[in-house]
Amino acid sequence: MIDIVFALGGLLALWCGLSWAFDVRGITTRRSERIRRKNEDAWAAMGRLGGSPTVFATVGYLRFLGVVMAGAGLLLLVVAYALWHLAA
Repeated sequence: MIDIVFALGGLLALWCGLSWAFDVRGITTRRSERIRRKNEDAWAAMGRLGGSPTVFATVGYLRFLGVVMAGAGLLLLVVAYALWHLAA
């Protein structure tokens, strides 16, 4: 049962990671814009002009996170395959 959970988690992480890494349908650019707008609103509420200078709102950072997530998905798939063979 645990190998199925790892396999499904690995497939989900791989799919989401590849979507973020390759910016499928503009996912990372839209997310980056939402983060930047949210930071600007938070800073405006504190009386500061302009957005916060953060690296977490950049497209490149979100693409990097997608690559890391895809790698974690592959690792989970390998673990699920190993568990499947250990149980058999």
